[in-house]
Amino acid sequence: MRILWNEMKKILTWKSLLLLLIINCILYFFLIDFYIKHFPNGRPALDSYRIGIEMIDKYGPSMDDEEFKDFLKTYDAQVKEADQYLQSDPQAVEEGIDTYKKFMDYDWNNAPQEVWKIREQIFFEEKVNTFWELQERERLIEFHELKEMEPGGTTPAQKKQYAKLAKEGIFGNYPEIVITNFHDYISNVAVAILFSVVAVMSPMILRDRTRQIVPLQYTARKGRSLLKTKLLAGFLSTLLVVTSLLVIYMGLYSLNNTSMFFDVRINTFIGNESWYNPTFLQYILFTIGGIYLVGIAFGLAAMGFSTIVPNTLTLLGVQIPFVAGFLIFGLNRMITFPMNMWFPKWQMPVFFGLLLLSSLIFVWYVIRREKKMDIML
Repeated sequence: MRILWNEMKKILTWKSLLLLLIINCILYFFLIDFYIKHFPNGRPALDSYRIGIEMIDKYGPSMDDEEFKDFLKTYDAQVKEADQYLQSDPQAVEEGIDTYKKFMDYDWNNAPQEVWKIREQIFFEEKVNTFWELQERERLIEFHELKEMEPGGTTPAQKKQYAKLAKEGIFGNYPEIVITNFHDYISNVAVAILFSVVAVMSPMILRDRTRQIVPLQYTARKGRSLLKTKLLAGFLSTLLVVTSLLVIYMGLYSLNNTSMFFDVRINTFIGNESWYNPTFLQYILFTIGGIYLVGIAFGLAAMGFSTIVPNTLTLLGVQIPFVAGFLIFGLNRMITFPMNMWFPKWQMPVFFGLLLLSSLIFVWYVIRREKKMDIML
């Protein structure tokens, strides 16, 4: 246990922690900060978020046809509010746009400057909530009315899934603002954690090899089996790094105040058709689990490369294609949209399985190689 603890201390040095801080500060401000600071991002995103909360408060995590009729009543009431607003504006009445319908049907592309000012006053000067919210409600009504329409170009498996969801009465009719923000946020968090793990774990064993400490360690009672202890220390350190960063990043995500949507199932969000149908909270936990698996796999791979390559430059060069390959081919399929119906159903489990299996096989090869290696003095 003492050896394991000492090996972990060699990994998590103050230099390593400083490197972690620098990497995450840079990536946070370039990739992540936007999705916290600017959520919801302007309008009508803010109205989409507000209406989503209102729908959950009134109808719960899903909305049936009877509840949709109530939604339409709310829409009609807001149309009347918009009518009253326009009729109280002398200029709008003079220009003949004294109802909301006339306002929406007006040819704004060819509107004279004095008429265009009416629109600017409503949306940008006075920022009248009623007009902003009506646009979002109209979008939601349109999606609800087209809920049973199946998109073109679907495969037989996708058609079957669409039919299954329709039979169970599961349709995308809740605003997608929250889950879209989470997709963007968590994918960038995964990138930050991946780079953090690779940066911290890569020099772990290489550092001892370049200092010629490994042959001396072979003479100890633990001998060559010390490599297993180092790998275990690296595994635990990877878990510690991933857990610490996830606690920080998910704590920051809580500032977005999306807990009201936790019970909404992911297929209920607009444009989020998925093979599985967990709640939003379960989906978040699943994604966190995926980040753990990716972090462990790349941590093991980094330790394995560290036992083989001759220097730091080669170590970095060897890992770049693997990291780039994951970002290009694996990130969307495993972290951003792991259950999305537009990827084949088998891809997500197969990608996770191959990633972990290849890392474990590589580590097994490294341990086997270590047992047979000659010591050159």
